[in-house]
Amino acid sequence: MDFEIIEHTGDVGIRYFGSTVTELFSSALKGTAYVIGDPAPGCSRSGTQLELQFTDYPDLMMQLIDRVIYFFEIEEILYDSITQFTIEDNNAKIGLEGCSIDANFQYRYILKAPTYHKMEINLEKGYGIQIFDI
Repeated sequence: MDFEIIEHTGDVGIRYFGSTVTELFSSALKGTAYVIGDPAPGCSRSGTQLELQFTDYPDLMMQLIDRVIYFFEIEEILYDSITQFTIEDNNAKIGLEGCSIDANFQYRYILKAPTYHKMEINLEKGYGIQIFDI
């Protein structure tokens, strides 16, 4: 599995895995989508493109997850996969794909935001940790 759920007092988190930066971010996105819930089978899929400026990988991860939660809440799309991941200097271009949400959506948790609490991205060991406010 690309990720596992971390139980945390009053919150929830994920530990995600990958051997490259792209794999780590992809696993974190899959884990975040899983924590939010399950779209109905056969959902309508769509994509979007993000261009983000960042200072370091934790900053980029926070921005990405924050955008995923925003798109879920405001546009009713749960992005669960990365279709493009390009980094040049401190600029990232990230393509996302996900499912439109309908009345059959099955929630696991309602996420408020990602947090820096216990956040970690360890490229050498191939894992990261993300805790969410619920």
